[in-house]
Amino acid sequence: MQKKIIALGPCPKHYTYDQDKACTPEETVARFQNRLRASRLDVLKEIRRIDNGRLDIPVYFSMCGEDALRIIGNKKQMGKGSTPEQSRASACMELGERFSFFSFLREADNFLIGDYAAMESEGYPVLPIESLLQSVHDASLPPERLRQLLAGLPLRWTWALRLADATPLLVPFSWFYAINEFNGPSAGNTYEEAVLQGISEVVERHVCALITRDRIVTPAIDPASIADPVAQELLAKFRRNGIEVHLRDFSLDTGIPTVGALAWDPATFPRLSEIVYTAGTTPGATKALIRALTEVAQLAGDFNSGSNYVASGLPKPLSLDEVDYVVASDRTIGLNEMADLQDDDIFREVNNCVAALRRQNLDVLVVDTTHPELGIPAVYTIIPGAHFRERAMGGNAALFAAKLAADLLAGEELDAKLAAMQAVLPDAYYLHFYRGRHLYEQGRADAALACFDQAMGLQPAPEDLPYLYSYQGSCLRDLARYDEAIAVLRQGLDCDEERPDIHNTLGVCCYKTGRHGEAVHAFRRATELNPASAIDYANLALNLEQLGEREAAIANYEIALSQDATIGFAMERLAGLLAAVDAGGKMS
Repeated sequence: MQKKIIALGPCPKHYTYDQDKACTPEETVARFQNRLRASRLDVLKEIRRIDNGRLDIPVYFSMCGEDALRIIGNKKQMGKGSTPEQSRASACMELGERFSFFSFLREADNFLIGDYAAMESEGYPVLPIESLLQSVHDASLPPERLRQLLAGLPLRWTWALRLADATPLLVPFSWFYAINEFNGPSAGNTYEEAVLQGISEVVERHVCALITRDRIVTPAIDPASIADPVAQELLAKFRRNGIEVHLRDFSLDTGIPTVGALAWDPATFPRLSEIVYTAGTTPGATKALIRALTEVAQLAGDFNSGSNYVASGLPKPLSLDEVDYVVASDRTIGLNEMADLQDDDIFREVNNCVAALRRQNLDVLVVDTTHPELGIPAVYTIIPGAHFRERAMGGNAALFAAKLAADLLAGEELDAKLAAMQAVLPDAYYLHFYRGRHLYEQGRADAALACFDQAMGLQPAPEDLPYLYSYQGSCLRDLARYDEAIAVLRQGLDCDEERPDIHNTLGVCCYKTGRHGEAVHAFRRATELNPASAIDYANLALNLEQLGEREAAIANYEIALSQDATIGFAMERLAGLLAAVDAGGKMS
């Protein structure tokens, strides 16, 4: 295993118009394309502007080449900025970030395999196990008990730099990836840029998770206090189109500026637009505001295209009632009253952010994920103790250990490990859940359902109920007990309405029982929550066809096949509908 540790140093800003960078966006794109040519990697197919111009805020896609499509799995990455040049640069760097990160994950030489005892016996400087407890906010499980639960698990370990004291440490990557997943990767013109972007993203997710969970009312930002001409013009573009924008100080106690933005168009919502809820984090409040506003434009589809965005750090509200704590505010502040860690040098801004987080007992760990051929500086940022929506909120390290066991082991090894864990934690509902999931993946729906029922009887944490209901519903569907499945799945949606998997299973059960109108509602909601789900569009089309809504069915079959041309029933049924149109001259 190669020990790759980044080195940071002075990095003056040479571009500060709408973002703070080490070079201009034109130079960023040119460097990116030069490195692609030098590497001969097929990463970038094209850069395409995709906004329709209503807002006059440019949004670009970087379309993946064959190598990137194979590694990332997505066809495109989005970029944002107040100018076409910056949005193009953002789209390129987003692609470089994702390609580098997912390539890093696939390369076995980036990791050592073993548990804590194995790494310590080799004399490696390992991250203290207390940091794992901190990462999931577990103040009750003794460190030695966690070590016992992790014993024998083939964790993947990699090198990271602790920024507070520039100490290299071996960190259990498997543990943190289970929490952060692909939140924390970043790329930049320099390592300093990439690190600052990574810290900002994790901090943004952290404050957004807390504000969402606790419905925290935060200070409103007075639009009259916005002095920067770029920020003023961005806000004016929304206002000229009648779009309501609420700006909030989401920084909480981090000492790092985060601006939350909630925006909607009363003239087009909900027919052609959505409520967009997002945030931006940077060392300076003005650039955080600009990031939030350009993120709104990136997600909104100009508020008139009927497009759907995928929620990430913040939930996607269906109504203003769901975010009344955001619309409401207990006080109004000027933008200049927010925290300020700005500096003319990006490296000093990194140090300012690290110091601010240290005051909250949070360390920053950075993994070098730079692709050896692409050569674009890229990192993965880990901040043990940072919150993230839907993960690491429950304060249960043993649950995460069980999750890792289920992810890393299979067959008899998994059965044995879960049994050993259960001997230590006999009343742990999640061990029944993971045993049930293991059985379900083996096609044993009856036995799996019994495990899920056992888990339900052991007072599962509220945030885990939707997972249990989802699997119970899937088992009942597979057993053709459709009415029971529908009842269970609706209980799951009562706990968490934003679960596309539950809507999908519910739609299938409704279809199987001839409830095509209810199936349409379920699949339509699934596509709203996950616009990249081709099978949900196909299922939606099938049920629309059953209701006689053939034009809508054709449109949704075409969307499904544009995303996945291999869905057989969608190809066949679309061909039949189009043949009927050709034969009859019009749709009946």
